[in-house]
Amino acid sequence: MNKQETWPARSNDRPFVRLVPDVQFARFAGGKTLSLNLLLPSGDGPAPLILWIVGGAWVSCNSARNLPQLVRLAERGYAVASIEYRLAHEARFPAQIEDVKSALRFLRANADKYGIDSQRVGVWGHSAGGQLAALLGVTGGSSEFEADEHLEQSTRVQAVVDFSGPTDIALDFQSEYHMPVMALILGGTIGMKPDLARRTNPVHYLDGREVPPFLIMHGDADTTVPLRQSQLLYDALTEAGVHSEFCVLEGTGHSTSEMLTRNDILDKVEDFFDRHLNFSKA
Repeated sequence: MNKQETWPARSNDRPFVRLVPDVQFARFAGGKTLSLNLLLPSGDGPAPLILWIVGGAWVSCNSARNLPQLVRLAERGYAVASIEYRLAHEARFPAQIEDVKSALRFLRANADKYGIDSQRVGVWGHSAGGQLAALLGVTGGSSEFEADEHLEQSTRVQAVVDFSGPTDIALDFQSEYHMPVMALILGGTIGMKPDLARRTNPVHYLDGREVPPFLIMHGDADTTVPLRQSQLLYDALTEAGVHSEFCVLEGTGHSTSEMLTRNDILDKVEDFFDRHLNFSKA
């Protein structure tokens, strides 16, 4: 049974947040499991859901790492699920986006249990998690990357926030530094696996489908994922007629903690989700 606790301690003038940790949503042959950490707001009524996808270059994924920063969204009234996905050394692409979709379908199937409004869902990710968030946004509602259980549930989302996510790995990720990770996640170099590499690119799926609004944020001092990766995504979304906002963060690098501890950035994210998930704080 999942443990539920109040976390972290809050003063009387701030809402309490309930943490439901280590909720298993997938199991694979050989015993591999995936879980999520769920932050639930106090109060009555179903809460809109934000799916958080942590970064880590597809080779690390600690779904508990950013919970202290995500509490702010739960205090505002959102349910926030920080999810795991299989890493590059465990499974090749598209396993990672399949896992993201599995987590969303699980949460929708258990919406009543956790007090979630399954009709108002946003996704938010950083770096590799930003790429997965964008892929979810552009392929939700289609059969692309659907696997495992709860297939009757939709993977369509209503809003996407992408922090510093790669878009076109063939453009900037063929150096000696990146090759080991590409070999793991693709099962070969980008040159050896061009079709699979192309499938990782969210732009590839902008073919007239209904796509939710995007908020893209990227630091101009990012030396891990070049700023032009987000520019490519924004330009493609704009050309496809998708509502999108692009915020270039001056003097900001790639660090998750650098972005998640800035009130101006979190204010922008909250405002975006509030508008597109039709949510107002009581």
